[in-house]
Amino acid sequence: MPATTRRSLVMTVFGVLGTLWFALHAAEYVYARYDALQARLPLPDPLGLSEVFAAMPQWAAISMTAAIWLGLLGSVLLLLRDAAAVLILSLTLIATLPVVIWAAIAFFAGLAFVGGVNLLLFAGGQVAVAFGLWLYARTAKRYGMF
Repeated sequence: MPATTRRSLVMTVFGVLGTLWFALHAAEYVYARYDALQARLPLPDPLGLSEVFAAMPQWAAISMTAAIWLGLLGSVLLLLRDAAAVLILSLTLIATLPVVIWAAIAFFAGLAFVGGVNLLLFAGGQVAVAFGLWLYARTAKRYGMF
């Protein structure tokens, strides 16, 4: 019978923070995509991605959608100590890069803020969180924590 290993507190913290981060953006995504929800429940200015999605080209919107949902899945897998979290978080990190490229293009075109959201900070935050989660998951897998 294999010995059970205890969950690392750090792994729990990374998993919970990643899940909360991407769950917030997933809720904002659902809110942005359903007009009936927007009409019933107005969100404060920095929340809500409706105007951001409206300003994005299709390729960036697809990339951000993939980053949000893959990030949520990868964070949950990290929380569950599944080794697949490394692969999913790698895809998340790759999916965030076109969003940063679009945010930089928009910034240099004079569009720094959309709907109260600073595009460079938003995209940079997505990359930073995805990178941190991926790096931790990769290191945890390397040391046999999964």
